[in-house]
Amino acid sequence: MMCDKLEYTAKYLAILFLLIDMRSTSLDLPREELKRHFAQLKTRQDVTKLLQVSDEQLRYHLYIYPKYKAYTTFTIPKKSGGHRLISTPKTSLKILQHKLNQVLSSVYKIKPSVHGFALQKSIVTNANRHLKQQYILNLDLEDFFPSINFGRVRGLFLAQPYNCTKEVATILAQICCYNNPHIPHIFCPIKNYGLEPR
Repeated sequence: MMCDKLEYTAKYLAILFLLIDMRSTSLDLPREELKRHFAQLKTRQDVTKLLQVSDEQLRYHLYIYPKYKAYTTFTIPKKSGGHRLISTPKTSLKILQHKLNQVLSSVYKIKPSVHGFALQKSIVTNANRHLKQQYILNLDLEDFFPSINFGRVRGLFLAQPYNCTKEVATILAQICCYNNPHIPHIFCPIKNYGLEPR
């Protein structure tokens, strides 16, 4: 009985250490430096260096800690009726995703027409572009985010502009994906195809 308690305590402390010691919640490198480091990624160890986490922490979050415990899931009402399922990462995974988002934001150039999930843009900046227009077409792609699966995210990291190795693409997709990815702006060019002003 005492041995079980000690083993449980040791496991708990090890997990606590992994969850707390993420060094920082954001990366302290300039965008150009992040972009340069990203282009050199070849292995999981390269990813850990870039994201400033230990290999043990990354492996723990990707392969040991249950995904369902790493997320909080809830619903919000849709304006068209029904409910939208939201899965939001908890602290440690959220930190990893935030750091990866910093890196990806330095590598990927968002098109001017994209306002959703883009830095320094919002529904207000989007609305301002459409003021005093005679016609406005508003589209909502049904089940857009659930249609983006792990394979598509991994394939995205294998392609331009990322050109990741298979190992790195897999790791980055594992960080991003639960039931859906947490990098939606990267997929926005698909839905904005042909909508850029000429």
